[in-house]
Amino acid sequence: MKKNFVKIIECFNISGVGLLTELQHNENGIEPNTKLIYEVTDETWIVKKRVYHGFLILDKSEKYFECETESMHIDAVFKTHSERELAVDKELTKRKNDIYLYLIKPEKKKQKMKPEIGTELKIKTTPQQGV
Repeated sequence: MKKNFVKIIECFNISGVGLLTELQHNENGIEPNTKLIYEVTDETWIVKKRVYHGFLILDKSEKYFECETESMHIDAVFKTHSERELAVDKELTKRKNDIYLYLIKPEKKKQKMKPEIGTELKIKTTPQQGV
């Protein structure tokens, strides 16, 4: 993964919440209000917050970044202990591949709602965020 870029792995529009998006990056976290720009069309999305998996928090396996000061978590229900273990393993593999969940929103209402899977977006940093 290129520095200062994220890759869209998955994106879901959750009614009343926003775009729940799996982003792959090798940054040291992504601060709230960071702009993600698709350079081909100049469409921009804003990072609202990091989303944690409750089962990884309970397992003490979730990865945290100091700059991610706004967050929420989602929970899952499993029928069996083995299903839970599989989910933990799957998410830990994602963390090893630098894939994390975030809530994002389009900057402008007129742009398309979701970025396409596989798209690479440039991280626009501000002076407070560093380079």
